[in-house]
Order: sequence, then structure tokens, then C-alpha cells
Amino acid sequence: MKKILFALVALLPLLVSCGKQDRGDNTFSEPRFVQVAGQLVPLNNNIMVPTSLTKGSDLTGILWSIELTESGLYAVSKIVQNRLVVRMGDYSVNNNVYTLNGFGTMEFDNSTPGTVDLHLTPSGSETMNVPAKFAKAAKSDPLYRGWTIDKTRVTVKGWTTASADFVGCDFNEIADFIRKNGHKVPDDIKPGLALRSVSFTGTEKMFFYYSDGSADASTFQYNGSNFTYTWDDDKMGFTFLTDKATIEYLDGKCILSINASIENSTTSGSVTFVMSPMD
Repeated sequence: MKKILFALVALLPLLVSCGKQDRGDNTFSEPRFVQVAGQLVPLNNNIMVPTSLTKGSDLTGILWSIELTESGLYAVSKIVQNRLVVRMGDYSVNNNVYTLNGFGTMEFDNSTPGTVDLHLTPSGSETMNVPAKFAKAAKSDPLYRGWTIDKTRVTVKGWTTASADFVGCDFNEIADFIRKNGHKVPDDIKPGLALRSVSFTGTEKMFFYYSDGSADASTFQYNGSNFTYTWDDDKMGFTFLTDKATIEYLDGKCILSINASIENSTTSGSVTFVMSPMD
């Protein structure tokens, strides 16, 4: 799944905006798993992981990283046929044993950052002992958590201008809206496919988590409301996407606006998500 929403943006000029709201209470409770969150990166670059992370597809590949987010989501990244494939799900932890639902289990000492002995047991496979570097998500910031998509606001600007708000982010609903306003979009979008949530971690990773369990990953930096990012795999993004976005908080929500600039064109726009904290 490679930025279907952004692929739609490539076909038309978008200008997305949010109305003014009362800033309200923008304090957020600490995420459930902030004390155990972090990133695991194998010290060896040839760790093969046999596991099925999608229905009917055995994605055996080289383990790239495992991210444990502050809101109880994990992201397993693997190199499969020279492509970075990311799958996500929820996890639970008991002492130093993590259960990654849909993937398997793993055990390691999460008390301090540095080199750890990771005991990884994918579902249906034997335990693998993997030396890995563990970076704890030690930073504290309201952004560093999972956010569910409440609303996506789209304004189509072409010969005419049309706007619509969507509950969540269902790609087929948005595609239908764009078609009705005279623009072509791909017709091979899976039924029910949606952007489920966006996660930001204290190790400066951003994950787009889709309804089919797939995900896209990027590395980000931000200062105040200014936000920049780079896709971990250059095949994830498109040339018209800029590397800049903005973050703000309104009435207990997080507003993520991503800029876009169509190559060899004066057309520009943005995609904006209104999001609620997962926990």
C-alpha cells in the first residue's frame, strides 16, 4: 500500500484546510506503553524472518527493525525482494516478554538502551537469538503516540471548486468524490481500504497504518509546529510530495497538514487529517 490517498492528490490540485476552532484543553495523558517503547535494530543485516503478516501471503524477508510505539502498536519492517515492507498490529507486554499479535513473541531486557539479546519467535517458527541495538523512546512530547483518523477534509480545485469532509479516511469514498467532480482516479483500490491511524514515536519514526495491516514508515524531525520527514523507502513517496508538514493541536485534536507540489507545475496543495489520541 503506497500512499493511495497521495496518489489521488497527484491527479488533481488539492487545497485542504480546517476551520477555526476553540483551542480548548490540549493536555494529553501519558500513553500506556511509554515506559517500554523503543526501536530494535538487528546488528546483523542477514536475519531472515519467516512469517505471514498478511492473509494468504508469506512475507519471508530480512528483518530491518521492530518498533514498539508508545500507544501499544508495533511495526515490523523487513526487506522483501529489495523493497521495505512494513506491517503493524497491537502488542502487550508482561515483564520483558512482548506478544506481537499477528506476528509472534519476543523477549529482551528493556530496562536500558544499548545492545540486547533479542529472543524472537515468529508464529509457527523456532526461536531466533538476535543481537540487536535497542533505542528507548525516552523523549516526552504530546505528539509521540498513536492518533486515530477522525476526519479527512478535501477541497478539489480545477475548473470548479468542491469540498467535502469524510469520516475517517476511506480511500474509495474519497475516490468517488473525486470522480464525481470530473477527475480520474485509479479503479483498483481495495474495498474498505482506509488509513486507520498515524503514529509518531520518540525515536522519530512516523507510521501510516492501513486497515489491511500494511503500513508506510518515515523518519521525521519537528520544531514547534514545523514538521519535516523522509520516507524510509524512496518508493513509498512521490516526487510531488514535499518534505514539509505542520502539526497543531485544536480542541484536544492533532491536526496534521502535509504539503504537496506537483512536479513541473505551479499546482500545490495539502492533505489534512484531524486525529484523536488513541489512549
